[in-house]
Amino acid sequence: MAGTDRAAVAAAAIGRIDTWLQQHAPRARATLRPPASEADLSAAQEEIGQPLPPDLRAWWSYADGSHSGLEVDGGWLIPPGFVPYPIAEALQSRRLWMEVARKVAPLDKWDDFVNLENNRPAGTVCETWLPAWLPVATNHGGGNLFVDLRGGPQKGCVMEFYRDTGALAQLPWADVADMLDDIADRLEDDEAEVDDLGRIDWP
Repeated sequence: MAGTDRAAVAAAAIGRIDTWLQQHAPRARATLRPPASEADLSAAQEEIGQPLPPDLRAWWSYADGSHSGLEVDGGWLIPPGFVPYPIAEALQSRRLWMEVARKVAPLDKWDDFVNLENNRPAGTVCETWLPAWLPVATNHGGGNLFVDLRGGPQKGCVMEFYRDTGALAQLPWADVADMLDDIADRLEDDEAEVDDLGRIDWP
């Protein structure tokens, strides 16, 4: 679908998610940060060197990730156990993963390796973090969800990355809109559990 269509799908799913959170998990809703500013969105685009996917822009325009810390723990909004990143933390995480990648790869082959892998189609697995990958959520344990901004028919897909294994072969979602629509469906189908403290979990 065209970008504007995916943004519309994302916006509709966000509305469903927000309604569910207000009705069933207001604590989790309260952990979401205010919408990202245009300056924050522009900073993200400048750092990654290309426009944000419209559905990701719609998500961050609804909430700039979640507040972090035990005192504001709302559980895991994104199954099976991820918390959405604020833009600033997403960019910081991307920089850290890139620093780690540089230390792992031979320095004399780094540029060639990155250019090769960064030019493969989106959705292609790689053990090392790539510049075209933009984190969007964390499990606070060495795992990230990221949007793959490489070219190809799967550009914008959401993938999982773990520090011990790299990017996984299976694609959880075709894009951010697909992720949000799936979350909305699963919340409305009572797949999530809300504990006594109002935190979301996915059994």
